[in-house]
Amino acid sequence: MPRPRAEADLSAGQDSFLDVVTNIVGILIILVMVIGARVRQIILAPPDPAAVPAVAAALAEATELAQTVTSTETEIEGLEAQIAEVELEAAAAAQSRLNLATAVAAATRELDQRKAEADAASVAAAERAARRRALCAEIHQCTLEAQGLGHAKATTEEVLAYPTPIGRTVNGEEIHFRLAGGRIAYVPLEELFELAKAHTRRNADSLSDLATRVVTVGPTRDFNLDYIVETKIDRARGQVLVRSREWVVRPVGPAVGEPVAEALGPTSRFRGVLSGVKPDTTVTLWCYPDSFEGYRAIRAELHRLGIPTAGRPLPDGAPIGGSTDGSKSVVQ
Repeated sequence: MPRPRAEADLSAGQDSFLDVVTNIVGILIILVMVIGARVRQIILAPPDPAAVPAVAAALAEATELAQTVTSTETEIEGLEAQIAEVELEAAAAAQSRLNLATAVAAATRELDQRKAEADAASVAAAERAARRRALCAEIHQCTLEAQGLGHAKATTEEVLAYPTPIGRTVNGEEIHFRLAGGRIAYVPLEELFELAKAHTRRNADSLSDLATRVVTVGPTRDFNLDYIVETKIDRARGQVLVRSREWVVRPVGPAVGEPVAEALGPTSRFRGVLSGVKPDTTVTLWCYPDSFEGYRAIRAELHRLGIPTAGRPLPDGAPIGGSTDGSKSVVQ
């Protein structure tokens, strides 16, 4: 669409045309005045028979010029009316152009909004289609699995039934095993305690100089024993009283003992330890979270052998330990 000319261009053309018309009218008026002056001179002068034809010609020319002036003025008035009409049309065209630009801007904005809504609807439709395909695939997979289970042979699983647990505190002999990393290891607590007692007797004189101290003995069967010794001097009797307040058992490495599957074999170290225990000896299992499966297998075997079993679950990183204020194991 061609761009309409500005209103300033129309006004400039109209002013130039009016200037030309005004100049022409001015020239005609000057001619009328000159002719009129000549006519008065002719009338005031004595009549000259020879000049009568000239006067008649001048009068005719003056009359013709007067008619021309009148006609020109009429044309000027018509032109002024046309100019006013053109100005009105130009103003109307400018308003129409403004209205059209406003309508185009509104239409463009509405088009952009509809396009954005259409894009959002397309994205939502694509997401719904993808979700539908995923659900259809999942339904198909579940259908196949259901069909496979329908044709599969029925299997039986043996469930071990244990007697109703009635807890009692362990007061007799007790041996300890550590379950960690899928391995089981015998913890020789009694042997470590004997080493601690012997060490304390040998160093009784040096212990009398300290209120408390930490002593380490071992290793024995891949375990060390750390214990806190408290000393109390009775000056009235001249005696030094020594006792152990707390103790902690530490393995010499992360992978001590034997795998649970091997421990359940006929010639394992676990079987060797169990072969020397008395019938009423309690087996305490110190178990970490990564070895609960092994704990169940060991407990089932001990139940089959008729050996009382106590469980001691431990959090990751916690050592096996005890104190004078601690609790005893509970056997079921």
